[in-house]
Amino acid sequence: MLDWIGRNWALKLVSLILAIGLWYYAVGEEGMQVTRHIPLEIEVASKQMSLLHASAETVQVTFMVPRALVADLSGEKVRLLHRIKEDVNKAGEYSFRLEPREIRIQTPQVHVLKIDPEVVQVTLDELIVKKVPVSANLEGDPAYGYQIASDHIELNPNAVLLEGPKGQLEKLEAVKTEKIDLVGRVRSFRRTMPLQVPPNIRLLGESLIDVYVPIQEQYEEKTLEGLKVKAARSLDSKEKIELHPDTVNFVLKGPRPALEKLSGDQILVFVETEGLLEGEHELEVRATLPEKVVFKDGKPPSVKVLVKK
Repeated sequence: MLDWIGRNWALKLVSLILAIGLWYYAVGEEGMQVTRHIPLEIEVASKQMSLLHASAETVQVTFMVPRALVADLSGEKVRLLHRIKEDVNKAGEYSFRLEPREIRIQTPQVHVLKIDPEVVQVTLDELIVKKVPVSANLEGDPAYGYQIASDHIELNPNAVLLEGPKGQLEKLEAVKTEKIDLVGRVRSFRRTMPLQVPPNIRLLGESLIDVYVPIQEQYEEKTLEGLKVKAARSLDSKEKIELHPDTVNFVLKGPRPALEKLSGDQILVFVETEGLLEGEHELEVRATLPEKVVFKDGKPPSVKVLVKK
């Protein structure tokens, strides 16, 4: 038995290696069907035309793949590119058939079995250029008590040139920046933002927009009525003071949080009577107001002060 194994051992080894290689080849060649969704890219050769609409943005492609190459295909970026010839140069609707040769794939020994949909309809339109204003795409709200000074938002540049289908561009009134988050903000800020360019539209020139968003305290008004006016004077003053009227109403303006917490009993309202001569005087009242809270009209009310000996 051992003699048989020992005879022609080199030939037997070569045969074994060939058999193993043939087995791996057979297993590797066993085909599997693999289905993938692939983006559909469409190029228009005519410089006067642009793609307005396509009936499909992706297609489902079924491949026959050797088992050993399935992993390679799964990790590969596959494209399907269809070029519309230059002789198609009038606006309208067209259809075309997708061909396996239009699929860009690097994995060898892969065959296309089916493309779904096989026929795609497109709408072509005249290619034009339009200057379009830019708008800031603000999302969320600032912190409580703060607001956006919308009239003072700055955009640089504030308009851009876009190239695309006439029917689409004529309806486009503005192009927005990417979303700018405002949640919880209490201070003005500046950002450099890209634009949200619609499909089929090409941006000509500057692609980044410098955006300044001014944030300010939210001011409101509040009316306080029946506030008692006091006469401020030295303790040793002997004059008799009469106030007419002895109560006043205030219309105040200030930051929203400060006004919401403010009540009449927190404010001292008075007139300064020290050194007044006998007789009748008209004086503006004074008030101890919180920071940034002011009289709405910028001027406090007045009262008549009668000084008697």
